[in-house]
Amino acid sequence: MGICRIDQPSKSNYGYYVRIRWRGVIYAKFFSDKKHGGADKAWEAAEAYFHELDAKMPPDSKVGKLTTRNTSGVVGVSRAEGIKRGAPYAHWQAWWTAGGKTKTACYSIRKYGEEEAKQKAIAARKKWEEDYFKENPPLA
Repeated sequence: MGICRIDQPSKSNYGYYVRIRWRGVIYAKFFSDKKHGGADKAWEAAEAYFHELDAKMPPDSKVGKLTTRNTSGVVGVSRAEGIKRGAPYAHWQAWWTAGGKTKTACYSIRKYGEEEAKQKAIAARKKWEEDYFKENPPLA
């Protein structure tokens, strides 16, 4: 990913190719020497485009990817159980980050039953994702 030089004398094709993959989408553009008035100006245009894209794309992280430990099949949804204040508990929870802080929504298995508690947690996570992507649409 980045900028590479393309020299294809057989096709009279000379210039710089910008390619960035972000969240599964590939952004690519070719900057020809001829169209931009020489190799130096093609490089400047390619570099400017690269930095423009890069500024719009926060660094990717493991956020949003399933791990081998995930048992729900949904990112940000997990089952938790333990003892709190001397009493056992079990719940399904959805979690996400908002404003730099981790938020959770928990659904009691005792109150809702195993499957309904899980579905409520999944719905809470999906609602957060919908709201998030309305405010932060993917580049396209």
